[in-house]
Amino acid sequence: MTTSAVVLILAVLLLGGLIAALGDRLGSKVGKARLRLFNLRPRQTAVVVTVLTGTLIAASTLSILFALSKNLRQGVFMIDEIRTQERQARAELNRVADEKIQVEQELERARREQTAIRERLIELNHNYQEANIQLDLVTQQAKLLEEEVTSLQKEKAELSQLREELKSQIEELRAKINQQNQILGNKQAEIDKLQEQQETLQIIISKRDETIGELDRAIAAKNEELVRQQVQVASLEDQIRFLNREVAVLEEYYRNYQELREQKIAIVRGQVLAFNLVQILEPEAVTEAINHLLREANQSAIKALNPTPETQSNQRLVQITKSQVEQLAQQLSDGQEYIVRILSAGNYVVGEKEVRVFADVAINQKVFSQDEELASVSLEGKKVEEEQIQARIDWLLAASEFRARRAGILGDIQVEDGRINTLVNFLEAVSKSKQTPDEIKALISEDAYTSGPLKLRLIALVNGKIIVST
Repeated sequence: MTTSAVVLILAVLLLGGLIAALGDRLGSKVGKARLRLFNLRPRQTAVVVTVLTGTLIAASTLSILFALSKNLRQGVFMIDEIRTQERQARAELNRVADEKIQVEQELERARREQTAIRERLIELNHNYQEANIQLDLVTQQAKLLEEEVTSLQKEKAELSQLREELKSQIEELRAKINQQNQILGNKQAEIDKLQEQQETLQIIISKRDETIGELDRAIAAKNEELVRQQVQVASLEDQIRFLNREVAVLEEYYRNYQELREQKIAIVRGQVLAFNLVQILEPEAVTEAINHLLREANQSAIKALNPTPETQSNQRLVQITKSQVEQLAQQLSDGQEYIVRILSAGNYVVGEKEVRVFADVAINQKVFSQDEELASVSLEGKKVEEEQIQARIDWLLAASEFRARRAGILGDIQVEDGRINTLVNFLEAVSKSKQTPDEIKALISEDAYTSGPLKLRLIALVNGKIIVST
């Protein structure tokens, strides 16, 4: 307890005691003197004096309390205004809490996306390392096969040379046989010897023929093995080319991924790329309406992802599933008036070639009526600075937008005609007014629908009377 509070309590107690003693003494004297006031009896006169004394005690106590305690004065005379400020502070606290929850949710989604990206990067690195290992193995196998093919080709050449040598030997033997046959015709005596030589030569020829047959079969087998090896080499070369392409793709993907991570986000998740009011009266018009929205979204995506005119083109960036388009067409075909928004399904950086989108559809209906109060703020003190008025107006506009969005307004929210001069003129008029307004309100200027725009009219009041208006 502070010293001023102790002094205040002691002073009140002391003054109350003195006045009570004085009142008691005065009552006793009045009773003894049997005085009369206003033709009352002495006892009634004493009661009146006692009541007046008690009233004086209460009045002096309250006077001291109000004179010495500013907080008590404000608590007694400004209780309603304090409660209003408390309600406004609680509403602002609830709004800040909601925004905090939304920010935490966005942060959590960003963390999950970052974790998924890290896992994808680890997987890509692992695939890249496995591809390199497999490429090395295939390269080694190709080298071994090339060496085997070279060896087989050498063996084939040697076998072909041996075959030619055997053929020449057979030709020589056959020439000798013919020569011996001719000699047999001339020398009958030598027939037996020649026949024996012929049989021997036939045996040698048969053995040579068998050797040649074995060599032919060996050459055929080697040829088959050579063809098989060549087919395997071709297959391995195809695998090498495929793996080289895969490695190149992974390296390109990794470079693109690193470049994307270093760039800033140009389109955020949930960003509106196209917005339009649609009412389909003829079934064949629904396709054109959807295509028009997608073209607008595509142009917005091109401008966001390719900020310089040199990099902009007419390529199609936005991607939406066929089932979503069919569902959107079915929903729009009932003839009602809808607000259709094309929203980004994720975060995208400058230079990306594809933007996933989805459609958000809402019925265009009346949300607020003309002259309906949307929000209000109070001003305190006899003299309020322009900065304070501007701060209260900013808070009023923020509260109005928050309530409008919660009520379902999707279009623009503006003050009257939407020009900044309108708001500046209102602020200057309030600041220069001879009477300081005690309240500023935001009213609905005209009937507002979901599609917007929501037009606000600001008014400044003194004791419920409008002194300045937009």
